[in-house]
Amino acid sequence: MLNLKATAVLFKIVRKLDIKPLFDALSDLDIFTEAKSAKDALAQLTPDKLAVLGVRVFEALQPQLDVIADFLAPLAAAYKGVSIEDAENMDVFEVGKEIVNDEGIRAFFSGALRRKVEQKH
Repeated sequence: MLNLKATAVLFKIVRKLDIKPLFDALSDLDIFTEAKSAKDALAQLTPDKLAVLGVRVFEALQPQLDVIADFLAPLAAAYKGVSIEDAENMDVFEVGKEIVNDEGIRAFFSGALRRKVEQKH
């Protein structure tokens, strides 16, 4: 569940990221066929397509991971309700999968990235 403490860390992460490489990486990605709405596009998002999307997002943001690295343990700690020290010892893939699948976090990033795009134009 996305809580207030985790939201504060997410704001710091979004402020640090340059999203232009993300748009460049996704601009030629053809995983949605004639989607007429966001809901229609999500309905087309199969596990295989989600994997491709995830790889592209990771590839685009990977060069910037050092910029947000200091926020990862505080994010996991805030999200899981544990100390930073305990979060540092958690399985990164398990916590990452849980965070990525959280509807609140998806909505947060969707809105935050949309606002960031609008500010750039």
